Amino acid sequence: MGLWSRIAGQFGRPTGNFGRLAGVIMANRSSNIERNAWTLSLLELKPSDQVLETGFGPGVAIRKMSEIVTDGIVCGIDHSAIMVEQASRRNRVAISQGRVKLLLASASDAAALGCSFDKILDINSFQFWDDPVESLLALKGVLREGGKIFLVHQPRKPGANEKDTDDAGAQFARCLEEAGFRNVVVLKKQMRPVPAVCIVGSK
Repeated sequence: MGLWSRIAGQFGRPTGNFGRLAGVIMANRSSNIERNAWTLSLLELKPSDQVLETGFGPGVAIRKMSEIVTDGIVCGIDHSAIMVEQASRRNRVAISQGRVKLLLASASDAAALGCSFDKILDINSFQFWDDPVESLLALKGVLREGGKIFLVHQPRKPGANEKDTDDAGAQFARCLEEAGFRNVVVLKKQMRPVPAVCIVGSK
């Protein structure tokens, strides 16, 4: 197995040195930065919001959100200890001020954060969830009435194309509907190397 194959295999649950390298790539790849900016524009964050990111990776979006959410709280949940370590370093000031809270766990364990949320987002980790509908039900339980969930995906497998984006959007939308989310809409952004999609559902 080549070096890139070993690194690419880490994006689902980063571990060890290759996982650390995957985190650096996630934090600095230009398409990731563009995708994060698009996602945050869709959230329309307010200073008083309570926000949860699942699968926060190296914590880049967490830091950006904490710069806007100054009177609320930004929480994150990720099942990779390496990502919690990297995100904690990146957000150490906001964590010390009590404005950011990170948890090593799976999305289905979100209730352990002890918060309810106005907005929940996931950027390119939903495809790795073992039981997506059950996890969405758990997240729905910590989402405030009228709150929204945002599932963002940009296919990154070799040879990915726009059809993969569209297929993922349709699949994620079905999962949200099965979990009982309302007013599910699919938004798409043209990007390189392939478009990204955001599926929004309301409680």
